[in-house]
Amino acid sequence: MAAANKVLLLTIPLLLLADPSASTEFTYKEYAKEPEAWKRGYVFAIARYMSIVAQPDEEPPYPLREAFQRCLVSTTDNILSRQVESYVAAHRATSQGPMVTVVVRALFDLCRLEIEKVPAANRKIPR
Repeated sequence: MAAANKVLLLTIPLLLLADPSASTEFTYKEYAKEPEAWKRGYVFAIARYMSIVAQPDEEPPYPLREAFQRCLVSTTDNILSRQVESYVAAHRATSQGPMVTVVVRALFDLCRLEIEKVPAANRKIPR
């Protein structure tokens, strides 16, 4: 299990940073065509990244990252995938952009209660 997490942690930044133009062109329309297992893995990988890596400009003790850790500690890939589907259904206009952005917004929506506990000066919610 630890080896799988290491591979996942090493792969996520490569996927997100390897070709920025490719990640910005991947939309919900394309995501919806993928197999369920792939969609769950995609969303789960982004959720893990959000709960492990500090947000830009976030300083120690990394309160936003810790809020995601608390929120996502018991979530499964299936729950996360359903959250994205619910978010897209409720926010059709925002689902036209890059899929990474859609997933991050869905995670902020899911973790809103934990994020609201973070002092306003320490949180940056994507628009």
